Amino acid sequence: MLGSLGLWALLPAAVQAPPNRRTCVFFEAPAVRGSTKTLGELLDAGPGPPRVIRCLYSHCCFGIWNLTQDQAQVEMQGCRDSDEPGCESLHCDPSPRAHPSPGSTLFTCSCGTDFCNANYSHLPPLGSPGTPGSQGPQASPGESIWMALVLLGLFLLLLLLLGSIILALLQRKACRVQGGPDPEPDAGRDWSEELPELPELCFSQVIQEGGHTVVWAGQLRGELVAIKAFPPRAVAQFRAERALYELPGLQHDHVVRFITASRGGPSPLPSGPLLVLELHPKGSLCHYLTQHTNDWGSSLRMALSLAQGLAFLHEERWQDGQYKPGIAHRDLSSQNVLIREDGSCAIGDLGLALVLPGLTQPSAWAPTQPQSPAAIMEDPGGLRELLEDCWDADPEARLTAECVQQRLAVLAHPQGAHSFPEGCPHSCPPLCPEDCTSTPAPAIHPCGP
Repeated sequence: MLGSLGLWALLPAAVQAPPNRRTCVFFEAPAVRGSTKTLGELLDAGPGPPRVIRCLYSHCCFGIWNLTQDQAQVEMQGCRDSDEPGCESLHCDPSPRAHPSPGSTLFTCSCGTDFCNANYSHLPPLGSPGTPGSQGPQASPGESIWMALVLLGLFLLLLLLLGSIILALLQRKACRVQGGPDPEPDAGRDWSEELPELPELCFSQVIQEGGHTVVWAGQLRGELVAIKAFPPRAVAQFRAERALYELPGLQHDHVVRFITASRGGPSPLPSGPLLVLELHPKGSLCHYLTQHTNDWGSSLRMALSLAQGLAFLHEERWQDGQYKPGIAHRDLSSQNVLIREDGSCAIGDLGLALVLPGLTQPSAWAPTQPQSPAAIMEDPGGLRELLEDCWDADPEARLTAECVQQRLAVLAHPQGAHSFPEGCPHSCPPLCPEDCTSTPAPAIHPCGP
């Protein structure tokens, strides 16, 4: 091969490049994809390959040889696109680059003299440092077996740990099935000692089932009652709702009346704590409206009583030396509103209710029943206006429950309403009377915000 490549020394002087342009040997094997002929100007140096190329973008030549079974075959020769490190070499000193196939190694070189890529000086032996076939010291057969044993031991240890975790989870699940669900933190205390037992409390039938509770219809000392039964794991929810019902002053016609609290009895009766409440046989507002069609007067009575009950919950007051804080129901829906015998509504289910922070001493004012604008009386569409005000796009502009109560009272009893003084807005005013431009009538008091 060296003899055949040595023919390049006989190139005619006509193809020698000027000093400012590098001239390299150009050759591309038929199996090579792509071409580098655009990196220079091909010169007609002979009838066939290899040819001569004059570099346009660099002063560097390159060559690529493929060494297979101790036989080196040229793959590509030509100009580089830029002067890279290694181009300062005067001779082609190949270095291994890759293994295109088993038993085959590619060597490349870069050099910076004319026709320097025509031949290489020498090829480094395979397996020497820096060649692709050299991967460092090889492990002995004994070391390979030892490493395999270590990996197998780690794998078995991981399987053992995973099996222990799964076994512990299965045992815990089996204990839950046998012993019932885990008790809540509050259930650790003996809640049954703080609740009286009511032997005269009778259970009739289940009237409602919820996520944590079951509501029964029953009797207590001849009075029909609703019995809200909590499971033992829901003692915390029972205590929270009982504390709200037992707040001083929480008695209103349109809030479900709390009677007492007790504990359950032996199976099949409920075994957890109980809340005994007033029973309303007509059921919830949702159930009632699916079974009955109301006239205008009945619907208005329901809406007014519901607004009165909600306004009472929201209001904080001192009465007879007792302070009742404001309460946010937080779960008001037609399922939690009951229908009384007279067709009015009563708000129940205070399980999610929250006591609002407020006054710590008696207030200096005592609000009286305010009057609403005459525009609502005269306009049959006052209810539509009321609904629009309740669902105003601005949350701060929506009516409070007390304002809704006042305006519904006007719709229900228009003959007893009075108009607001001139200059006041035609809605439940959120400001004090002195904010109006004219002096209001003595009997007119706007509701609070």
